Amino acid sequence: MTQRPAPHVIRWFLRTFGYGGITLPPWGVFILAERINETALVRHEQAHWAQYQRMGMLGFYVTYIWYTMRHGYWNNPLEVEAREHERLHRA
Repeated sequence: MTQRPAPHVIRWFLRTFGYGGITLPPWGVFILAERINETALVRHEQAHWAQYQRMGMLGFYVTYIWYTMRHGYWNNPLEVEAREHERLHRA
């Protein structure tokens, strides 16, 4: 998994909704250029990439959307797991 600066449309989405990065399987991880060196953000997105690898593309998207609808973004278990990955893997 390689993170790369977000192209125009994705950059617009991230800035509009206040995110620093997004994982979009199978295309990759996209991070705002000014935040590409933030290790916590990179680790967070790496956790989402690992979730995609574990669940497959369809499973990841369906589960992510279902959890967000059921629990909200902050309490989405996949987001909770990604934040925990950030915390546990801090340098």
